[in-house]
Amino acid sequence: MTPRWLDRASPAFRLAIATSWLAPDSLWPHQEQAIQAALDDGPDWQEYLRLLDRHGTPGLGWAALRRISGVAVPDAVAQALASRSDACRKQALVDCLLLAETLKQCNHAAIPAMPLKGPILSGCLYQDPGLRYARDLDLEVRRRDFDAARHCLQDLGWRPEDPCLPVTPRQWESFLRHEHSMGFVHLPSGRLLELHWRNQWESSAATDARWSRSVATLWQDRAIQAMSPADLALYLCGHGAGHLWFRAKWLGDLARAHAIGLLDWQAAWSDIPAAGHRNLILSSLRLLHCVYGLPMPELPASPGRKLPPLLVEMPIRALLHPGVPNYSTSPSNFLYRIQLFRYQHALRPGRVWRESLAELLHSRKDFQTLPLPDTFFWAYKPLRPFLWLWRWLRDLTGDPSHNRNQKP
Repeated sequence: MTPRWLDRASPAFRLAIATSWLAPDSLWPHQEQAIQAALDDGPDWQEYLRLLDRHGTPGLGWAALRRISGVAVPDAVAQALASRSDACRKQALVDCLLLAETLKQCNHAAIPAMPLKGPILSGCLYQDPGLRYARDLDLEVRRRDFDAARHCLQDLGWRPEDPCLPVTPRQWESFLRHEHSMGFVHLPSGRLLELHWRNQWESSAATDARWSRSVATLWQDRAIQAMSPADLALYLCGHGAGHLWFRAKWLGDLARAHAIGLLDWQAAWSDIPAAGHRNLILSSLRLLHCVYGLPMPELPASPGRKLPPLLVEMPIRALLHPGVPNYSTSPSNFLYRIQLFRYQHALRPGRVWRESLAELLHSRKDFQTLPLPDTFFWAYKPLRPFLWLWRWLRDLTGDPSHNRNQKP
C-alpha cells in the first residue's frame, strides 16, 4: 500500500523513490509492486530523469528498472538512463583508483584511515562499487593524524578546496575544534575529497570510542578501518538526518543496509552511550517505513516513545522539494539555519545549546577578514557577533567569496 504522502506525489516522483535502492530477493516483490504502480500511472520521463539527477540515483534507477521484465521505457529515455549509469560507473572506477592510491600513502605513513561511503559502501551494499553515485570521496583519520594525512594528500596532488584556511597555530586549533572536515581537490582529475577527523554530531570522546570499536580489514590490499555494525547504523542515520534526508540515495543506502542485515540496531540503541541518539535512530526507521514500507526492528523501550513530528515531516518536505536545500552558513540564510537548529535539537536533545550557537557563529572566514596574531587570538571571541554582522553585510552585497555552500 502506497503511503498517503507519497500517493499524492507525481508518478515520476513515486517511480524515483521506488527505484532509489535495490531490495534483496526477499523484498523484491514489494519493490517491484511499487515500481509497477508508478509505471502504470504514466510517469513523465523527463521529470524522472531530473529526479534521478536531483536525488543522486542514476545507477540504481536504471538497475531497478532493468530488473523488471517487459518494462516499457522509451528508447530515448533508456539511452539517457544507460548514459547516466555508465558515467556513474566510470566515475566510480576513477574514485577506486584515487582511493587506493591515497590509502597506500596512508599505510606507508602508518596512518589508520577509515573510508566513509563511496565505492566501498557501494561494494558492501550491492557487491558493485559502481552502482552508487558519489559526489566525492570521504576519508576519516584520527585528529592526531590530521596533519600527517593532510601532507600525504598534498604529496599525491590534492590541494585544499577552500582558500579561507587557518594560518597560525591557534587558528588551526580553533578550526579543528569547531569543524569536522577539510575539502581537497585532486588537480589532475578534478575530483573532490573530504578529510574528516570526526563526525559533525560527535564529541571527541564519542569519536575515540567509535574508532576503538572499528575493525581492521583490507580493501584492494590496503589496510583500512571499518565501522562496527552499530556504528555504521548511527553513521548512516546521522549523515542522512544531518542533511534532512533531502537526497533519496541516502535513505536508499539505509534501506538496503537494513534489509540485508548489515546494521546492528539493538547495539546502536542500547549499547552505545551517545547523547540523544535514540531520536535519531527512531526517526530514521520511521522514515524507512513511511517511504519504503519497511518493517521496523524490535527495539527495547521503543514502543510508545514520543517522537517530535518535525523529525519526519521536515525530511519528507525536503524529499519532495524540487531543488537542493541551501546549506550556506552565510548570515543571510539565518532563518533557515534557525529552522535547521530546531530540527537538529529535536534530533539530538542532549546536545548543548552553547555548542550549537558557537558552531552557528564560528567561521574560518573570520581569520581572513581580521587576521590577528596568536597573541591577540582571544579577541576573536568577543568580536564574533560583529564579524557575523560583517559577513551578513558582505553577503547582501553579493560577494561570491562569502557565499559558499557547505557540502550536501
